[in-house]
Amino acid sequence: MPDISPKRLMSFDHGIDTIVHARKDEQAAQSLPERRNLMPSDDPVRAQLTLLLEKPNIGRFLEDALRPDIGNRDLLMPAEFAEALREALKGLAGLAERGGDSRVLNRAVRLLKEETNLRDLVAMYRSALYQG
Repeated sequence: MPDISPKRLMSFDHGIDTIVHARKDEQAAQSLPERRNLMPSDDPVRAQLTLLLEKPNIGRFLEDALRPDIGNRDLLMPAEFAEALREALKGLAGLAERGGDSRVLNRAVRLLKEETNLRDLVAMYRSALYQG
């Protein structure tokens, strides 16, 4: 066992004394868990003190009533949401071409195209920042 006396710790003229290697069976027990995509929680993050001190009021009741009910929690994943957004754009563009209330549909298609273009621009800027 290495010497860990306070006198030795206060002097900075010593380097690494020993290197301990873990055995393979110990290493398997201490490895990281398997990587997987976790879905984001739909619960808002709230400070613990706020939870203790805050009394129920009409604002909290309205906030809970207005929170959307998410039927498909996979849509909270960015890739799934982007795919759903593209499918919605295709569907609205098809409806606008066939007729109907074309003014409203064309405006919805224009807004969705603008949204997808902005998302693509953000992705491009993010990848440029990662590349340095």
